[in-house]
Amino acid sequence: MITVPHDADRKENGNTLICTTTFGEMFVHIGRTDDQKPLEEGDELHKLLEVDVSGNVIWEIDELGIPHEVLELPNGHLLIADTSKDRIIEINYPNKDIVWSWEPKLINWTQVNPDWDSNHYYNNPITYDFTHMNDVEIKNYGNWDACLISIRNFDLVVEVNYTAEIIGNSNSPDNIVWWYGDYGDFSLLNKQHNPDYLANGNIIVADSQNNRIIEVSKSTKEIVWTYDEGLKWPRDADELEDNRLLITDCFNNQIIEIDRDSKEILWKYSKNMIIPYEADLLENGNVLISGDYGGKVLEVDRDGKIVWQYGKSAVRAGFHLNATLLFLICLNSIFFRIISLLDEELTRKKRGMRITSVSLLGIPLLLSFLIMAVYHLFMQVLIKISYSVIGHEIF
Repeated sequence: MITVPHDADRKENGNTLICTTTFGEMFVHIGRTDDQKPLEEGDELHKLLEVDVSGNVIWEIDELGIPHEVLELPNGHLLIADTSKDRIIEINYPNKDIVWSWEPKLINWTQVNPDWDSNHYYNNPITYDFTHMNDVEIKNYGNWDACLISIRNFDLVVEVNYTAEIIGNSNSPDNIVWWYGDYGDFSLLNKQHNPDYLANGNIIVADSQNNRIIEVSKSTKEIVWTYDEGLKWPRDADELEDNRLLITDCFNNQIIEIDRDSKEILWKYSKNMIIPYEADLLENGNVLISGDYGGKVLEVDRDGKIVWQYGKSAVRAGFHLNATLLFLICLNSIFFRIISLLDEELTRKKRGMRITSVSLLGIPLLLSFLIMAVYHLFMQVLIKISYSVIGHEIF
């Protein structure tokens, strides 16, 4: 009934790119075993959408694998972290042709680091979710471009010479020019998300399972700055002007802006949040938030007012689901009890008892209708009040 949005990026033309899958598919993903395929061919649950300002889907590509990240390149192409298919792909927008694919399973990781021998996890790909790549960023170094890639299940961030990949041999270990992390060494990284380039040349990483944000020196690979004050599974940290950071604090269900020096929280948004995925500061000063399990992508201003949104509320969807189940259960019971009244061998007493049970079952059936009607009336009133008082819908 609802989708789960991951990365959401605002394009220069004002449209929004959204990586998404379904709520139910996320639970299927969690329950998959190593010997299963990422998804069946022709699967349409995993999509990248382009949505206009009116909320209309004007372009989409499916048959992805729980896509986590999309990045628009200067030439109009799109880089996608095609997560459960264990690859980073570049597509020729809007034609949807794959023009480049980077796949860790094709790389001899011993050539990257001799300590990663043939028995190392990196050199032994499993069938499903081997890498869980969840992010890709790009940086221009003058005469060549680099991709910064998060390989979550490797506990590893790598920088790849993107230019060499495009003009030469793709998936070459020689094109990995920098890396940080090691599988199972949680003092470095533990199930990280969204590494980014900082203005000073270092790398900032949301070190999710370690509940911290870290800055790693590009030259020494030392952690030179940490923020871990009360975070619960952060998945994004963006550098802002004036030495500020915008952090997506997932399991605390909030987006916070902090001062890097004092580590003081300068701004917070926590309404409508159910395990948010990431947040971006837009050029207009608003914040674009991917609500993940909340089902919505929101654009909020600095006062916390929602000025644009896309998706369906998980709260509403859950209510509708439960009310529908109640209705169907009661209807099913009433149907079979009415059928049983046709039994000619029923005694008068038993027939009376079954008629009474049918009548009693009608009460919750009627209640399910009344609850839905009252709920929608209440929501309409609440929405009008919330917009007039706080400027946005609270569910």
